[in-house]
Amino acid sequence: MHKERIDKRVKRGFQNLRLSGKLLVIYILAGFLPIMITLTITYHEMKKILWDRETMILESYLTQTTDALDNELEIYNNLSNYISYNQSIAKILSSDQSTYQNYEQVASVIDPLLSSIMYFHDDVKQVTIYTDACQVKHGSTIAPITTLENEEENYGMVGDNQIHWIVNAKDKTAYSLNRMAMLEQKKAKGLLYVGVDYDSVFQPFNNETVFDNYGVVIEDAEGNCIFKKSVFTEEKQPYELSEEQFFATVGQKNSGYQFIKRESKASGWKIWIYKPDRLIISSVQPILIIAAAAILVSLMAAIACIRIISEFITKRISKLQKKMRNLETGNLGMEIENDSTDEIGDLINGYNSMTKRLDATINEVYRSKIKEKEYEMRALQAQINPHFLYNSLSIINWKALEADQEDISRITLSLSTFYRTALNKGKNILLVRDEIANIKAYLDIQLTMHDDSFDVIYDIDDSILKYETLNLILQPILENAIHHGIDLKQDGRGEIRISGKEDDKDIRFAVSDNGVGMTKEQAELILTADSKGYGVRNVNERIKLYYGAEYAVCIDSEVGRGTTVTIHFPKELHAEIKHS
Repeated sequence: MHKERIDKRVKRGFQNLRLSGKLLVIYILAGFLPIMITLTITYHEMKKILWDRETMILESYLTQTTDALDNELEIYNNLSNYISYNQSIAKILSSDQSTYQNYEQVASVIDPLLSSIMYFHDDVKQVTIYTDACQVKHGSTIAPITTLENEEENYGMVGDNQIHWIVNAKDKTAYSLNRMAMLEQKKAKGLLYVGVDYDSVFQPFNNETVFDNYGVVIEDAEGNCIFKKSVFTEEKQPYELSEEQFFATVGQKNSGYQFIKRESKASGWKIWIYKPDRLIISSVQPILIIAAAAILVSLMAAIACIRIISEFITKRISKLQKKMRNLETGNLGMEIENDSTDEIGDLINGYNSMTKRLDATINEVYRSKIKEKEYEMRALQAQINPHFLYNSLSIINWKALEADQEDISRITLSLSTFYRTALNKGKNILLVRDEIANIKAYLDIQLTMHDDSFDVIYDIDDSILKYETLNLILQPILENAIHHGIDLKQDGRGEIRISGKEDDKDIRFAVSDNGVGMTKEQAELILTADSKGYGVRNVNERIKLYYGAEYAVCIDSEVGRGTTVTIHFPKELHAEIKHS
């Protein structure tokens, strides 16, 4: 009975309301509340999406960097195992011969081998064999095992015949210890020490990323912190965790931080990445502002609706309400056509603006950044293969030197130089000096392949070597000159001339050949999408994108006379020169 009386009072009260009051109640029930519910649901859904996105980005970044670290360590481990199981080294160190004979073999076999490893791997700083088969230290390659710090401790640590990595974050030192397996088979004691540049080991974690406000901590198998990095741009509150705070917080629930862990397969290190919860959902703040603005516009529109009773207004409100309900499904691209400028028109415009901004926020913050992380992963994967190539070239060079094959050694070194300057550690900019070294190595290989059947003339001013340039802008042009110019030449000796000059503002390169040449139409086609090849066209597009359309590649050719390709770009000192 009590409930029925309440219902009757509510109905009577609604019936006695003025029309404006009824419209207000109807608007609140049919329009304002759905908007609030929609915005609340949208807010929570956006919050969940942003949380999942940030988690996926952090996991993706940690997986990529951990894989890159493992691949880097595997390279060093393979080098260590190669030396540890080298029978020639074990035979020399364990042989019973005169001091002079032993020194001669160490100098002619072991020294070149260990030196070539450091030559092909700039980040390897020291390779030393500590053994009881040697009582006299030989340079930095051979030393008595008694000279090794903590000999018994270090030798016992690698008793499992596994490679052990020792890293000291304070001193920034990193090295591995490995037992000399082949030497121990000859009843001798030996440890291989491979010292590596600390920054090179953790380079994957020092590369720039497309996101910020995160921290990285790496601990070894004993629980010691061996690397720590944080990138926080928020200055309102200190979010960075010290080493003590990190280890005290990582195991707590509701700590206010999100922790993600991976373990390095190559070293057993635990790699953590952390980010404050508040910063993960900070991107939702603009959505709250948009929601508040939408509510304000809705209230203003309600006052207008109370004053104007019109079927036209009712229809537009119904249409707006329907669109708002569609917003719950995540369809942010649906707009309402509007040609009026009254209050309801403002409400519709506010809705359209809100959906556009929401859609733009999702596209910018979510989809675009995920794509960037995919591109970054592909770039990291592309940089892994060359390490295997460097390792292989190092072995080939050593084998060539061992077999007294200087030609093979020279070509191997040229190929190594070519790929080192071409890859440029994943960077797009390098010194002009390194770009010249790249094409000289490339042409040295081409001359060998062509039995020195053509001549190369360099006319490079030394003054331009200190400036920066895009990498790999000359090699595709030279490749085109050889394959489509010199190789097709039927009479006379081929010649390629490379000139590099500077004027007040620009650096200019010209590559000329006396090959078969081409027509004007063929020359113009090379730089278009209809070209069969993409090397020179790719150079042209890269230069225009980086420096501007006025720095396009220029091709001047005549049938039977040859071709000249000219490129120019602004003079800019390289970062290494600026800070030197």
